[in-house]
Amino acid sequence: MVYAASAEPARWHEAVAGIAKAMNAVQVLLFTPYVGPAHGGFFYPWGIQERDLVLYGTKYIDHDLWAKSAQRKGLMQEGLVAFDHELVPQDELLASIYYREFLSPMGVARLCSGVVFAGAPGLPATVLSIYRGLHDVPFGSKDRELMHLLMPHLSRSLGLMHRLGAARHQAASLRAALDRLSVGVLLLNHDLAVTFSNVAAERVLSRDDGLGLGANQQLAGRGNAQGKAFRLEHWLTELVNAPAFQRGAFADTFEVSRSSKQASYSVQCCPLESNDPLLTLNGARHIVFITDPKALDLPDSAQLSALLGVTPAEAKVSRALVQSGNYTEVAAALGVSVDTVRSQVKAIYAKTRVNNKAALTRLVLSLSKASV
Repeated sequence: MVYAASAEPARWHEAVAGIAKAMNAVQVLLFTPYVGPAHGGFFYPWGIQERDLVLYGTKYIDHDLWAKSAQRKGLMQEGLVAFDHELVPQDELLASIYYREFLSPMGVARLCSGVVFAGAPGLPATVLSIYRGLHDVPFGSKDRELMHLLMPHLSRSLGLMHRLGAARHQAASLRAALDRLSVGVLLLNHDLAVTFSNVAAERVLSRDDGLGLGANQQLAGRGNAQGKAFRLEHWLTELVNAPAFQRGAFADTFEVSRSSKQASYSVQCCPLESNDPLLTLNGARHIVFITDPKALDLPDSAQLSALLGVTPAEAKVSRALVQSGNYTEVAAALGVSVDTVRSQVKAIYAKTRVNNKAALTRLVLSLSKASV
């Protein structure tokens, strides 16, 4: 399976699942610790929720005692295997923010980490991390032996994959991240044709309950925006073709009427910015989010503030942007100026390591309880 994944990067999840079983793991992560998917890196998890990957990348990466220790001790050497207690004494780990706020809720306290690549041109530093719980059997000599046997195979397979095409690999990693979201996500090209739909969106489209695909693979449905009746395809066309300075005049949310008489689907559409890695996926130019308002449970402002490390005011802006839309509407809802909203959004982007509304929406939705 490891070698099959070199030609089909989407199969890395199967390979990681096999490793988890062999290592008696509660969670496994094959990843590039210093390079995110936006820059050619990847995260292939097993047993790890998307929200936890998001929280790690936006907040807890700076608190990762294991990673810091490995760097400090010079242990990022190809083929090297290290255990949790060799990196950080257990009492120090258990007393840390990293454990109390991040690892403990996931049931993780033990680590067996192997360095696949130390980092070189075209081969970003890559690590295989195997996790167990606090009361599980500690990692020992047999685990180290198995990891040493795995490292050369992972190295050859990942090396071949990078030579076959890093772009293909990046695309597979991005698709997998979208598939882990419980809200519907679609990518549209310049002509507004659907070029990708995640698992949740496929479920929605297969129901044919007010929302479907029409001519030329374009989204089709009836509903309303700002109290006016529209066809979804016409609303999308108006939204994406409006000059940037006029886009605030259009609603960012479209309510799709469902034939089953259930609550409307809410559809949001954001253009992808020039630096968004999703642009690499089949000519994508716009991202669409589909949610069921009755099934969507966004974190409240206090929860978002704690989860993302933003101020309470910034948390309110984050939540409002995802719920409704443009800066003008958010400013009016919160009783502040548009300039204040812009300033707070810049601060939010810096603190959460995102750089556009589409990425912020993905981030907040990944932290939500939702289904469609």
